[in-house]
Amino acid sequence: MSDDKLRVSIGLDSAPPLSVRLTAAQLKTLQDALPGGGWTDVEGEDAQVHLNLDKVVFIRIDKDEPKIGFGL
Repeated sequence: MSDDKLRVSIGLDSAPPLSVRLTAAQLKTLQDALPGGGWTDVEGEDAQVHLNLDKVVFIRIDKDEPKIGFGL
């Protein structure tokens, strides 16, 4: 797996989404931990987050596709 960072938004119950940059391996670790619930640490590019997995309602992985112009 690559060390390139992915832009990930973690949607939380009753809170705005949390934006982090994770490697593919870090994202897989997070996704694998979700079914168990409870608390986990997410080590982002510039911060460590102690996350309650029971409050996660979605994970969005942004595509790094180049965009030109407005409204694309």
